[in-house]
Amino acid sequence: MFEELFPQNLYHSYVLEGNPEEIVYLLRVYLEERGDINKNSPDVMLNLYDAFNIEDGHNIKEWHKNRPIDGKKKICIIGAKFINREAEQTLLKIIEEPTEDTHFFIVVPDSSLLAGTILSRVHLIKNLKSDNNFENKIAEGFVKMNPKERIEKVAEIIKEFKDNENSGGLRYYAISLVNGIERIVYEKWKKDLNNEDLKFILTELKNCRSFLSTPGAAVKMILEHIALVI
Repeated sequence: MFEELFPQNLYHSYVLEGNPEEIVYLLRVYLEERGDINKNSPDVMLNLYDAFNIEDGHNIKEWHKNRPIDGKKKICIIGAKFINREAEQTLLKIIEEPTEDTHFFIVVPDSSLLAGTILSRVHLIKNLKSDNNFENKIAEGFVKMNPKERIEKVAEIIKEFKDNENSGGLRYYAISLVNGIERIVYEKWKKDLNNEDLKFILTELKNCRSFLSTPGAAVKMILEHIALVI
């Protein structure tokens, strides 16, 4: 998805047009795989916002001032359905005064809604689509883990969303994970239709997807259950 879009020496700031809830995670995995950042690096900021406001902008500005901790690049990945004008001004100031080895990726559904002053200072990538790559990517890694590693991964996922289980981004991620796992298990079941264990897992995944669509459902508990039954 990204292989031909980014040079070895990254530009300071990018705007990517596509589904924020999907692209931010694919982008992080890609940057890890090509060696720009370490897994779980403290120098990576990844946040999803329904609406990116001025307070969010100030938080990123403070993060931007700090030097890398592990000696490599600092990466900021922002996914936002909407960015208000005041917050745009904060982002503009950051983009206008780049620090060495710090790179920004701003993912929005429609780049035309951003201020022209921002677009004129970034590298713009339009119309990104993944065709289930996001679901497949996160599910494949999750299934390969042992139960203990999956539980730890669930804790990481919840933490990425600042422990906010009502986050729309968290629910999107969780449902995407369920969909991807279901696809993997279903392919196995097609080759062994009498396998009761696989049928049980498919039933549990279907139930969990339904629970995730229910307001107030505990996403962490649902993901932990999936981690133990697959």
